[in-house]
Amino acid sequence: IMPNTPCTPIEATIKVCTFGAPAATAVGTIALVGDSHAWHWRGAVDIVAHALLWQGLSSTQSSCPFTEGLTVLPEPKRAECTLWNLGVLQWFAQHAEISTVFTSDSPRSVTRSRGQSPLAAEVAGITSAWNALPATVKHIIVIRDIPDVYVHTLPCVEQAIAKREDAGLACAVPRSDALHQDPAVVAAEGLRSPRVQVADLTHFFCDRLLCYPVVGGALVYRDNHHLTSVFAKTLGPFL
Repeated sequence: IMPNTPCTPIEATIKVCTFGAPAATAVGTIALVGDSHAWHWRGAVDIVAHALLWQGLSSTQSSCPFTEGLTVLPEPKRAECTLWNLGVLQWFAQHAEISTVFTSDSPRSVTRSRGQSPLAAEVAGITSAWNALPATVKHIIVIRDIPDVYVHTLPCVEQAIAKREDAGLACAVPRSDALHQDPAVVAAEGLRSPRVQVADLTHFFCDRLLCYPVVGGALVYRDNHHLTSVFAKTLGPFL
């Protein structure tokens, strides 16, 4: 497994680690929260944190989106996600220095009430989690979830490189297959709040028709739905 940007563990219960500018010289504190689709953006957020002299705090949990909805997962993972989400909110209440939160998640079903659509349930859970953040969090930045590629895309890249072909073009995925609706983006757009902002970097992955697994000579994906640390870092200045 390819490593992520370095992050020094400081709290074990909800897996908090620190990155970015050192606390002693930082002019502000940010947090990165979500499932593994937040974790893989740390390389980009780290670039931002160093550039703006922010200390970064990261709490991410695989398969657990940041939501107050009950995630549809088998036990014990469902209980693990519920406890992690509760722990994150309690942690924020104890850390008034955090003014900005970056978040990103892979869409995941939550339990819904009668007559409620799956998307509406996801949006409601996400919105509720944001509303539960303390007032000391002035800014929530939703990084739109990345396009997906196929399970066979990375083997395709290896084969194309062996044949000295343009791997990005040879293994590109139709944009219509790669892009999916992001409930966090829908939640942000529905709130129409200056507190919540969407950072959509899709145009660095895709053009009007295709999404590419290699961009500018950099491998984009470590599997079919997670970024490489190398490509995440290249997006830091644009974020």
